[in-house]
Amino acid sequence: MKVQYLSLKNFRNIEETHFKPDPNLNLLVGLNGQGKTSIIEALGLLATLRSFRDSKNANLIRWGTSAGQVECTVVSDDTSQGEWKTDLRISFQVTDRIAHKASKIAYINQKPYSSSTAYLSQRFRSYEQGFHTVTFNPSDHDLIRGNPSTRRAYLDQVLAAENSRYLVALQKYQRVLSQRNALLKSSPNATAEALFGFTEQLCKHGSFITHERLKWLQRVETTLNSMASKITNHSEGLRMIYLSNWVPNCENLSLNNNSLGAIHFTGQAQLPSLELLEQSFWVRVSAFEAVERRTGYSVVGPHRDDWTFFMNGQVLKGHGSQGEVRSALLALKLSEIALFRKETGHRPLFLLDDFSSELDEKRRSFLLDFLLETDLQTFITTTEDSFSKGKRFWLCNGTVKEGIA
Repeated sequence: MKVQYLSLKNFRNIEETHFKPDPNLNLLVGLNGQGKTSIIEALGLLATLRSFRDSKNANLIRWGTSAGQVECTVVSDDTSQGEWKTDLRISFQVTDRIAHKASKIAYINQKPYSSSTAYLSQRFRSYEQGFHTVTFNPSDHDLIRGNPSTRRAYLDQVLAAENSRYLVALQKYQRVLSQRNALLKSSPNATAEALFGFTEQLCKHGSFITHERLKWLQRVETTLNSMASKITNHSEGLRMIYLSNWVPNCENLSLNNNSLGAIHFTGQAQLPSLELLEQSFWVRVSAFEAVERRTGYSVVGPHRDDWTFFMNGQVLKGHGSQGEVRSALLALKLSEIALFRKETGHRPLFLLDDFSSELDEKRRSFLLDFLLETDLQTFITTTEDSFSKGKRFWLCNGTVKEGIA
């Protein structure tokens, strides 16, 4: 699928603009602060209802205005699926100017969805609504050097985009976790029977979530290292390993949080069964019951887990060079695209922010060759007009101008 038309009104620093992208390569060119990133941010929002820059709705509305919106028309690019088009829109409205709060409502073909879960679930119900984006931007460095919560959020977003069961299980898990924590905090001496019901549900949904995460890491193993090797023209030995205080150690797939060090990887990762994960969850929760009652929150489960990159047997964080970090991140995003396509049959949009500064000449050359050969629709923001192909859109003070500046 491809975006045929994109419109923004009172979004970030853009007052109003609209344009028709090229079905393949689109270059958003201009100086910093002109609105280039706002364009791809809008596309990401339309796909996931999440911004990779800021989570507050009020910050998305242009200063001095009370409402804004982004919308696009998505059309078929696969004749085997027939011809169709889908209209997507997100409207923002200031609800409390003093408290800096705003609401948002998403629409699919004019039908409103106030719940993000309901909106995102539509992508699984018909081929025409499977719109998705994969973004590569400077903040992705936090996937290696940032907090565990950032890495957990990335896995959750990737899996929720291709698996409706994961999306539902994640929502249920978060609700039960909140209820269980409230009981632990308000009633530290609550009976085992009172806690059991919440723990049972936490175990059920948490084991499923973790099993799906491990399955994805096992799947990404088939593409990640080969992508990294192509980017640098030599073997990188790149892998992703799940870190947890309750998941059983599995060769090439998961480790205890405190067991990081040089590792020798061999063979295909072995996935633990769902039953084994449930047993391990119960054992660990029982062992930490006194700690949880004392602290007032749940310390076992996927909400506490993490993952990390290993390159040539060493943890990439703290050991990898800037070039190795960028290669790993680019390989991860290209692998994400490949796995999403294989799982869903959809072609996601590829959004690259700040292309000029994020990649050196070697990696830029590889990526440009990839983009020229791919059938994906791609949007690139850059300060340099150094591309020989692609449709150019020049941005100046939030205004888009097509063609030569």
